[in-house]
Amino acid sequence: MRLSLFSLMLLCFILSGSDLQAFNKQAKNVPPAKTVIDLHRLDKNVDRLMKNAVVNEVLPSAVCYVAYHGKSIYYKSFGFADRENNKKLKKDAIFRMASQTKLITTVALMTLYEQGLFSLEDPVKKFLPEFSNPVVYVSGTVAENNLVTRPADGDITIRQLLSHSSGLGYNTYDQDLQIINYAEQVTTKEAVERMAKLPLQHDPGNGFTYGFSLDVAGHLAEVISGMRLDSLIKKRVLDPLDMEDTYFYLPPKEFDRLVPLYQKPEYDAPVTLTTNPISRFYPLAQNKLYFGGGAGMSGTIEDYAHLCQMILDKGIYHKNRLLSKKTVEQMCIDQLFGAEGNYEFGLGLEIATEETFARTMKTAGSLYWKGYYGTEYMIDPKNDLVILFYTNRESWQKNDIWGDFLRAVIMSLK
Repeated sequence: MRLSLFSLMLLCFILSGSDLQAFNKQAKNVPPAKTVIDLHRLDKNVDRLMKNAVVNEVLPSAVCYVAYHGKSIYYKSFGFADRENNKKLKKDAIFRMASQTKLITTVALMTLYEQGLFSLEDPVKKFLPEFSNPVVYVSGTVAENNLVTRPADGDITIRQLLSHSSGLGYNTYDQDLQIINYAEQVTTKEAVERMAKLPLQHDPGNGFTYGFSLDVAGHLAEVISGMRLDSLIKKRVLDPLDMEDTYFYLPPKEFDRLVPLYQKPEYDAPVTLTTNPISRFYPLAQNKLYFGGGAGMSGTIEDYAHLCQMILDKGIYHKNRLLSKKTVEQMCIDQLFGAEGNYEFGLGLEIATEETFARTMKTAGSLYWKGYYGTEYMIDPKNDLVILFYTNRESWQKNDIWGDFLRAVIMSLK
């Protein structure tokens, strides 16, 4: 469909120079949209925001990425990858993605779902017997030898794992378990067996509790597919989406691309390398025993943008279908069924509501999540946008630079 004369005049007003030339080459392939983005305003506002944030030590460094109609329109890096050696951050730096791993694991598992290998209502115990007879926390702790539990009112289902409504949280009740257990010689199976012994924080399906559910789902995918999780994800997700720089464990040749992890626990404290050795070095571990489907991967912002674009395009990436349109639609509707009131969560990602927009300017109906170390994304179907922000910091004074960046992008819409 050709652009109208009025649309071309409007775009000529907001685009100039090389931007206009590049747009003209792509104009035939751009679908009609309800919104137009002011590239000059976007560039100016985000540049100013991020440069000030680095200078004022609001964050150590960052990469920002925005795609509109499937085309990258903003992709820049700020600050230093290595402050000690004055090494500037490159756009293709590798970041610890932590919980952004969850969507990758979900997509891999949903490819098995499309093969008819399981139902979302299947109890987890059907494939992982260790999850038979779940119990719910009542009181006490393991350390004080007074832990009290009661039988859960039902079994955990696969749907509940993917929507974090299983009741399985990150509270270990003093039991021997870490979110990322790379420092210990423990396999994925052994780690999940420990998770199965944790009391649930509520009955399955009765609320939203963020926790180990996607780590369990990752091992579930291994059992159903007969493949180790890293191999399954590479075959079903990374390779089809051209995510060439995303890993559970970095190969040695890529070690120098991993962004150092910095800390600034107080506003007036100096920026220093984190003192947490597990957080700092886990992507470089080489024992390759534990593959955490909930928090284990690292990668580049552009790689993850491919995943987001596939979700935005209802399962298609570069004209190749990874998931069916209906599967993606199912992932992107509320799976809590009102258990948390106005809060909505699909399969592997959160859904913004009208209240979310009123509070944060996340477009209602958009899809988003983040990682512990500062990586965040938003998929905005209404405005045909993919927005990502990557930094790596731990124990940092409170700030909401992601929120500031997101608002700068959204306020560039006309």
